[in-house]
Amino acid sequence: MRYAMMAMGIFMTLGIGCSAQAAECDDTQTTMNQCAGQQYAALDAALNTQYKAQMAFLKSPAQKKALQDAQKKWIAFRDADCLYQVGKREDSGSIWPMEQAQCLAEHTKVRVEQLKAFVACRQEGCPR
Repeated sequence: MRYAMMAMGIFMTLGIGCSAQAAECDDTQTTMNQCAGQQYAALDAALNTQYKAQMAFLKSPAQKKALQDAQKKWIAFRDADCLYQVGKREDSGSIWPMEQAQCLAEHTKVRVEQLKAFVACRQEGCPR
């Protein structure tokens, strides 16, 4: 539950919420799961935007391949870490989708910030 509270804090800081009223996101486990999924989807869209912006900046195929490889390995790490933190769906109950989405969102928020820093840095010494 600690991760659920951290993730909700991240969403509030980012101004990301579910499309429904905040109270509706707390009505039932189903709506909490849906809202967490929507929040993760918003962060995933931001991730894709930053990734594409950095890819567009990179000049050589080797640079693009390096970023692509790093992103694939980051995704593998994120998924493995969330499996460790949240566990398998079949070993949990109805709260699992929310906890999984919150874990994915927490990792994605950090990666978005990393990619934003890459995109913002266009001087010597930055990833290029």
